[in-house]
Amino acid sequence: METDWAQAWEIGGLGFALVFAVLMVLALAMWITGKVIAKFSKGDAGEEGRGE
Repeated sequence: METDWAQAWEIGGLGFALVFAVLMVLALAMWITGKVIAKFSKGDAGEEGRGE
C-alpha cells in the first residue's frame, strides 16, 4: 500500500484553508455583532452605570 503524498498534501491544505476561512467568517460575524450591540446600547450605559 503506497501513500499518494500529493493527494495527502492537497487534502491537508484544503482542510487548513477551510479552518482559516471559517475562523475569518466567525471573526467578522463577532465584529459586526459587537458594532450592532454597541450602537443599540449606547444610550443605556449612562443610566445603568450610576447605581442610584
